[in-house]
Amino acid sequence: MSDPTLEVGEEARPAPGIGTVEQPRILVAFATKHGSTPDVAEAVAEELRAGGAQVDVRPASLDGDLSRYRAVVLGAPMIFGWHKDALRFIERHRAELATKTTVYFVMAASLTETGEERIDGIPILKDPWLVKRPKDPARLGFRERYARPSEYLKKPFGKAPEVRPASVAFFAGSLDLTKMNILEKLFVTLVIAATPGDSRNFDAIREWARGLLPLAS
Repeated sequence: MSDPTLEVGEEARPAPGIGTVEQPRILVAFATKHGSTPDVAEAVAEELRAGGAQVDVRPASLDGDLSRYRAVVLGAPMIFGWHKDALRFIERHRAELATKTTVYFVMAASLTETGEERIDGIPILKDPWLVKRPKDPARLGFRERYARPSEYLKKPFGKAPEVRPASVAFFAGSLDLTKMNILEKLFVTLVIAATPGDSRNFDAIREWARGLLPLAS
């Protein structure tokens, strides 16, 4: 017997949640200083979409409700510490982020290889294009101490200790001295001793992004 509630030509549809698979919805939020991090955020989003996720990409400075997202990817560069917009994002959404799968990615000009695989129990991934082995592992210099993974994560972890990211990835960034002010130039050349140029490793970035889908399921 046909369903009398259906109009002519209308097909019966399964009730919500029956016979359908809800796709994970993921937010990729980013902060940027000189415009290179958005490209990384888009590359991450492309890999997540290719894996079947619904993904939104937006600047971390924009406010908005996170309730629709199962997972949040937050990325930003290191310029005198992690970008302030990323830190403010963590503080602003700390209650929601504490209940969601959250991951961070950090764009940097240097990263000292200290053998750390976890920071405060959280697994980290290190771009091989970025890491530098110290001259003397038993006695790190000032630059080497500053560029340790644990040093970079002090503020992100300290701003909202209740937010426990599932992982943190460190990638080589892009360093364009023509876009920097004098203090930034002095910092990256004298303190960090970084080499100018675009060192973004998109193969590593995309491979990492593909591994995020299981975290959001």
